[in-house]
Amino acid sequence: MIRASELRCALIIMLGGAFATVPALDARTCSGTGDVVGSFGWFGVRTSDFVPVPAMPPGTAVGSSTPLGGLIVGAMNTAAFSSVGRLFLDGNGGVFATSTPGGVQIPAGSYTVNLDCTVSATLTDAFATPGASGLTPMQASATFEGVMVEGGNEIDLMETGSSTGTILTLKKTKQSCTIDGMFSSFGISAIGVTTSTALPTTGAQSSSTSTATPFSILGRFVADGAGNLIQDSIAQASPLNNRKITGTYTVNLDCTGTATLVTADGKKRGANFVIVTGGSDLTNGPQAIEFAFTDAGVVGSGLAQQQ
Repeated sequence: MIRASELRCALIIMLGGAFATVPALDARTCSGTGDVVGSFGWFGVRTSDFVPVPAMPPGTAVGSSTPLGGLIVGAMNTAAFSSVGRLFLDGNGGVFATSTPGGVQIPAGSYTVNLDCTVSATLTDAFATPGASGLTPMQASATFEGVMVEGGNEIDLMETGSSTGTILTLKKTKQSCTIDGMFSSFGISAIGVTTSTALPTTGAQSSSTSTATPFSILGRFVADGAGNLIQDSIAQASPLNNRKITGTYTVNLDCTGTATLVTADGKKRGANFVIVTGGSDLTNGPQAIEFAFTDAGVVGSGLAQQQ
């Protein structure tokens, strides 16, 4: 008969042996800024309830009319917004951007990568133009913290500091793009809000009122490599007519572009986009397209993924 003390000793030995065979956790570590280098398409968004952008007090920094300026001004304010663009991270902690597609890259911020692959970054609108009397305005900037994933092919960031709420995602993109390189079928999912303002009637004492109407886009389109979003023969035979998206698009050298999306009910939505690549194969990896709507009174975004 086995005594209780002998049974306890046997269990301790068995458990000790089991723990001894558990492999050590092979956690990913990073060596520094050199782990993140290359061209990245960025997508910035704040998804709080849509409210009018508050007026900036005198002396407050304002942004340029560039994509980067739009991102930083959006991050500084409290309204919902979305924007897309492209940055270059040089592997030495420097962030560079251009004011126009294919333009000269100039310093636009800095970043650090820690041993645990967390990342901090500061982005600065380097394209602000001189103000009144030739005075250079204070350059707007925003700070972010986050984490590197996908082996350095994606960086997920959240805004920090006095302004918060902006989510910024950077994904690797090709060095250059052409319109014929966007040639495939895509599934798209997007949401947004249209805000309309009703003015008070003549003689009324009340102020104008704003009405926000949400919308969504979910469907499929084929980019034909020539600037058209079409429905191929396979889609034409589909019974799901409401999922059929058409339109037009342009592609810039830096993999940004513009599009007009037309849903089955005839509604048109203008958008800017950036083409990013899934996985580590920038040449043959599946494409994804990050959208930000650009119509007046519209805030929203979406993602189209190659089928």
